[in-house]
Amino acid sequence: MSSIAQQKKIVEQLRAEASMARKPVSECVKDMIQFMDSNKDKDCLVSGFQSKKDNPFQEKGGCSVL
Repeated sequence: MSSIAQQKKIVEQLRAEASMARKPVSECVKDMIQFMDSNKDKDCLVSGFQSKKDNPFQEKGGCSVL
């Protein structure tokens, strides 16, 4: 790919990014906090697992010495 073609591709990408609608961070953070609060009951890493069998991260077996 030539240098001119690469530069045109970069300019296209920059124009696309510049035309995107932007929101203030403070507004986005409020939305994120609201989403997390409404879904925290479904998140097993926040609320924990119902039983130890449901935990996929728990080791299946213990250590054994040979």
